[in-house]
Amino acid sequence: MHELLKLTLLKHQRRKIAGIVLATLFAVVSPVTRSLAADTPAANGPQRISLLAGALSVQRRGEFKQEHAPVSYVVKSAKGDHMIVNIIPVTKGLTMAGTVTSPTGATTGGPGGVIMNATLKESGDYRIEVNQHTMGSNYSSGNFILEVILAPAWLMH
Repeated sequence: MHELLKLTLLKHQRRKIAGIVLATLFAVVSPVTRSLAADTPAANGPQRISLLAGALSVQRRGEFKQEHAPVSYVVKSAKGDHMIVNIIPVTKGLTMAGTVTSPTGATTGGPGGVIMNATLKESGDYRIEVNQHTMGSNYSSGNFILEVILAPAWLMH
């Protein structure tokens, strides 16, 4: 039983490391990457994330406040695309968490860092929610960078 748990954890760590390496490679080879821009929360819903033509990644600066948590984003994607979502805390000592919800309501996510690294099974709007992981920090506000890497299906084959 102990060995099975160790193997499962090792597999999860390798997958997470592979996701970070893949995210870095996509960011480096991307012909266009949208520059960081300060975002203000949308008054009536999630912030739309759009990639520029030819871009594979986008980064958004964000700020969370406990009274307005979580910070929500929406990105449109197609079945077969590969999406990597990375949350990078900027505030010292801050720990982040996030979830990604598919168009039909399936969710994935976890503590900050790479919260998703998967080939998408459906087309439509994917909702990304970012919040503080209170097991690691308990701040009233904090800053982060949300990085979304979206490789089209034709590039993955």
